[in-house]
Amino acid sequence: MVAWVRVDTQTILSIHHNVITQNPRISLTYNDHRSWYLHIREVEESDRGWYMCQVNTDPMRSRKGYLQVV
Repeated sequence: MVAWVRVDTQTILSIHHNVITQNPRISLTYNDHRSWYLHIREVEESDRGWYMCQVNTDPMRSRKGYLQVV
């Protein structure tokens, strides 16, 4: 399974196909379960920070990205 996490607040945003966060601006898309995308509509300055995509494998694999809002 794939999960998206807001690193600085340790908030789980999604798990697999399910958006967990109550933030209605956040959504997911994916292509054939190989490429997963986190979307944030109407980005706000408070959205700035590190986000991480992690895959539930053994060992766990993850990638982080920093969202800069200008």
